[in-house]
Amino acid sequence: MSEFSWGLFVALAASAIFVASGIPLGPLLVFGVVIGLFVAYRYPYFTFYVSLALMPFLGLTVSIPTGELAIGKRAFGGSIDIGLAEVLLLALLAAWALKLLWLWQRRRDRNWKPQLPLLGSYLSLIGAHLASAFSSLGPDRVLVAKFALRPVLFCYLAFVVLPVNFIRSRRKLVSALSVVSLVGLCAALNGTLSLFFVDATSQFIRRAHPLPFFGVHALGDNHNLLAELMVVTVMITLALAFLVKTERMRRLLLASAMLQGVIGLLTFSRTGWIVFAVQALFLAVIEYRSVLRRRLPLMLASLLLLIPFAFVMLQISSSTVATSSNSTRVALLEIALDVFSTSPWIGGGAGTFVERVGSAQVFRLEYGDPLDAHGFLQKLAAETGIFGLLAFAFVLYSFIRAVHRGLVHIPSGPHRRVVLLLFTGAFGAIVYQLFNTNYWTGKMWLPIGLTLAALRALRQDAETRESSEPV
Repeated sequence: MSEFSWGLFVALAASAIFVASGIPLGPLLVFGVVIGLFVAYRYPYFTFYVSLALMPFLGLTVSIPTGELAIGKRAFGGSIDIGLAEVLLLALLAAWALKLLWLWQRRRDRNWKPQLPLLGSYLSLIGAHLASAFSSLGPDRVLVAKFALRPVLFCYLAFVVLPVNFIRSRRKLVSALSVVSLVGLCAALNGTLSLFFVDATSQFIRRAHPLPFFGVHALGDNHNLLAELMVVTVMITLALAFLVKTERMRRLLLASAMLQGVIGLLTFSRTGWIVFAVQALFLAVIEYRSVLRRRLPLMLASLLLLIPFAFVMLQISSSTVATSSNSTRVALLEIALDVFSTSPWIGGGAGTFVERVGSAQVFRLEYGDPLDAHGFLQKLAAETGIFGLLAFAFVLYSFIRAVHRGLVHIPSGPHRRVVLLLFTGAFGAIVYQLFNTNYWTGKMWLPIGLTLAALRALRQDAETRESSEPV
């Protein structure tokens, strides 16, 4: 009953703050805020798993008008556009913060002590974004601060901190990975169905691409977005196969991973193929060298089967659509380098790249509407300069070091392979965003959070098993 009272209090307080700020919340929206915060407080794990399921569906968005609020018009253009998964995660963060105050601070429950992985390195990344507000190019400091909070800080809290704090056991890890794996399977089935339709961006060949749900492009509207998801969910599904207890379920998961991998290849996404190759090479060198030597003929036969698809990929890469895409990327890279050369140390301002592309008349005349940087590194270089690039390198170093140190406490066997496969999925997500634009979403940061969560959960599982063994 006390949880109900506190949850209702938080929901009503948040709604009152919104209304007092001038945001025109109608009765239905107020009711939705109240219900959402209450459900997140009362059923945090249910909310967490639903958020994981909705994470890839970036096309499902909610628009909240800011009314006559001046800062709302300045920072959000009069409307806050946010993904449905992010709405749930915001409610969950609010509910989790309240539980920390009540259960950890007041009751001293050590089980609710918050874990903040990569905190120091990620704070440097946020600091780099805030420092860019003082660029000589004169960015709007309100917009820079808003970008540093959302999406930069939000990605850390929602996709790294929450998974690490909510996935504290092997059972919860299996549940979380099952949700993401199921989403990957549904996306792969959607891609399979799309093979019966010609992709609008490639009229001469059928390639896997996301199909809309009831007219809504929930997964996106092009093949790259489907491949972007597959390079992560394949590894998560393989990791889950090492955690299930029945052989039948393991075979089903391996079949699901194979389907997702095939569909990922059949998107004929150049970035997807690059990432799959990098992931396969990484696993072969780090973990499966002996298997590779034993199964070398089978591996060579598999590569021979890919030759026809490689010819198709070459045909696509030389097509007019691919050539146009290449020229657009080169133009965006030139703009990024120009901004970087003007303000190399702190960049031109966080969140300002699209605006600067829009101000380039030549780009608008040649390519149309302004686009975001197709690559995380040029995005950071243009917006946050050398400071931002070094901060991101620090985050990567901290992540790799955390995985390396965590593996020391996990014995060789299935659990070690689980962590390596999840790390490979996170590594693939990062590599993919070197060529894409979804770097400040869960598509890049959730795999990192899941890997760190698995390290902790499987280490505790190993320690529990050791303590329960007879001496």
